[in-house]
Amino acid sequence: MAVKKTAQTEGTASEPRYMLSELTDRSKDLFGVQEEVMAGAFYGEEDKTFSVAEAKAKIEQFMKAKVD
Repeated sequence: MAVKKTAQTEGTASEPRYMLSELTDRSKDLFGVQEEVMAGAFYGEEDKTFSVAEAKAKIEQFMKAKVD
């Protein structure tokens, strides 16, 4: 399944940006995580677009978060 590029809406980064749903569909291939991890890491940001690098950083931050 090909991931479609979307218009760049944030910043001037040269990396392509993707809808969260597109990244979630390929979460296992791209980031090695299940869709549930994506849901937690991106809670409240479903309508935004992300580059693969931004998404990876956000997932890593989520996975390292301390649980009280």
